[in-house]
Amino acid sequence: MNAKQELTSSLENKLMLGLDALDVSYGDRAINSLVEFMYLLAEWNKTHNLTAVDDIDEMLSVHVFDCASIVPYIKGSSLLDVGSGAGLPGMVLAILSPALEVTSVETRGKKAQFQMFAANKIGLKNFRVENARIEEFEPKEKFAMITSRAYSSLETFVDGSKQAIASNGRWLAMKGQVPKDELKVLKKMGLKFDTFALKVPELDAQRNLVVIDAPK
Repeated sequence: MNAKQELTSSLENKLMLGLDALDVSYGDRAINSLVEFMYLLAEWNKTHNLTAVDDIDEMLSVHVFDCASIVPYIKGSSLLDVGSGAGLPGMVLAILSPALEVTSVETRGKKAQFQMFAANKIGLKNFRVENARIEEFEPKEKFAMITSRAYSSLETFVDGSKQAIASNGRWLAMKGQVPKDELKVLKKMGLKFDTFALKVPELDAQRNLVVIDAPK
């Protein structure tokens, strides 16, 4: 077994352990796709600086497990990921949920280009990319869920994407600490929300999810 085969085998085992800990279901195809995604991300990172994390092992906890931690909160058939960067969490969610139709909106051309390349290479049929500003994105059909990860304030996130959410939809905002001041603004906007503490395998940092109900 050569060095890459050993690394691949190690990543596959760690992925399965982490996803089991998160109680997220997966198949062989998902594991293979996630490993390929990490290899592609590490390769592009050398020249395009897509993410601050260079180490492929570190990508497991900081990116993949972190994104996968919100899978239990995914309800509905369509999801829009705002400011997806290198496809986080959108591409990870699409890999883990083959029945979910995922659209990523990313303004930066190089990052949108990476997502398109990676989705094509992996053969991710339920994922597409829009190289656009979210405020200018007018979808033909509104989305059941809209996600963001370390994107902006909750007010900016909700306000910028409100034209894209279904009337019974939900915003899922991934945060570090509970953003108490931002939640006060949501209350003033008359929006209902819940916060959930996320436990991410191998990540020693606070992670929380804010789930916001779209106005009826």
